[in-house]
Amino acid sequence: MIRLINKDDIHQLAIIYKDLYDNVDIGENWTIESATNLLTYWYSKQKDLFFVYIENGEPVGAIVSGVKNWFDGIRLVDTELFVAKSYQNKGIAKELFLRHLLEAKLKYNAKMMEFHTYGDEDEFPQKWYKKIGFKKDDDLIIMSGDVEKVIEKLNPNINSVKSFLQQNKDLKEQYIKPFTYEELSKLYSNLKNGDTAYIFDMLPEYSYLDNDSEIEYLKSRKVASENGANVKLFIVGSLNKVKSMLKNKLFKNTLLENPNIFILNDEDLKDKIPYHFFQLGNGLYYAERKNGDIESFRDLWSSNQIGIYYKNVETNVAVKNTINIILTKIKNGELVNHYHDIISLS
Repeated sequence: MIRLINKDDIHQLAIIYKDLYDNVDIGENWTIESATNLLTYWYSKQKDLFFVYIENGEPVGAIVSGVKNWFDGIRLVDTELFVAKSYQNKGIAKELFLRHLLEAKLKYNAKMMEFHTYGDEDEFPQKWYKKIGFKKDDDLIIMSGDVEKVIEKLNPNINSVKSFLQQNKDLKEQYIKPFTYEELSKLYSNLKNGDTAYIFDMLPEYSYLDNDSEIEYLKSRKVASENGANVKLFIVGSLNKVKSMLKNKLFKNTLLENPNIFILNDEDLKDKIPYHFFQLGNGLYYAERKNGDIESFRDLWSSNQIGIYYKNVETNVAVKNTINIILTKIKNGELVNHYHDIISLS
């Protein structure tokens, strides 16, 4: 049976992934921890295309790809496909590939797929990929390099990259740092009159839970509005899920307390702006402060952090572009705000 990944699948898949790379000589030394980090990254980034094959109630293989806009349309990139050794040569990889591509075509209208592989051309896996329609790209060459060594080549005057990072620790922290749930609540509560903020809530399974952290987080968004900040909340999900969430008291109160709410059907976003929908990840916050500061936060919900906070960096230009495109499409009617449709049911 093939289904979308659950977070509980990751540990078993990490064991399989490590075991497979232990048996191929390509210079990659994986641990269960590093494999878990990779699969958690993919779970956070593209779980709508992350499929697992279940046999006897256990995951025995998986496939996932990223989604990227390219000159010829949407491309699937950096594909990971793996099946446990004891379940290979049973057609599982073929079934996973087919389901994955059909979903990618349906959800994103994917045109092409590209990925790295290994081995000789007349052996597995290259031979199998050729059999199902892939070909080797003779024009492109994969380049890889140690970041620290490249920096030192670019600027020989840097005595040590490590000492440079240590000397610029404060600068580094200004650019990017992991965030806790409590820090995010504090960030929202500190929005004041003259600040403008956009919050994208992707309605994950763990949202609107009746616990202290979640209640404090939701309260912080309300506090921001009470402080006079211009806060626009975008709730993104299937309309059926949004309707079912009306049974949740915290969610229902959120709708009634905030007049600046947009409820967007996620399928509309995937259809109209697939690349920018992908940029939203599991959630997004973007703000322009009255004092000129610009900041954003992306939800990750992986490892020991809930997301990454960006301040005054180029990343925020891309984030603002995503916001502007969504606002423009709402304004011209390409994206419909279903708020009044939903609120009429409450």
